[in-house]
Amino acid sequence: MAKRYYRRKSNTSIISDTVFIGARLPWWGALVLGAVLFVIFYFAIPAWIESKILVHGDSPLLFAVSEVMSRRMHWSQYIGIACGLVGVYFAIRNFLVAKSAFYPERGIIGFVARMLGREIN
Repeated sequence: MAKRYYRRKSNTSIISDTVFIGARLPWWGALVLGAVLFVIFYFAIPAWIESKILVHGDSPLLFAVSEVMSRRMHWSQYIGIACGLVGVYFAIRNFLVAKSAFYPERGIIGFVARMLGREIN
């Protein structure tokens, strides 16, 4: 029987998808994409989770869930920073160079955005 290979889903697929889309957009589209994703992942998702925790704050089970989610809130902020950096990079790049980026450049940019996102967060 042949070995099966499974692709693991992770938060880096969000960054890879952002790199793929940002490479094909015009400069203003990449800037808007980066800004929107930054606001969503850095501000909106943590605020939404906090509001859900505050609404149902008296439940003992929700107290445990809130402790776990408050420790994991930085993951969403890390994705927001990385997507914002991707948007800024492709806005500058697509303004200066009018053609879309190829696969090797997209891979490098995704890697650099992940590393800088971890350092900034």
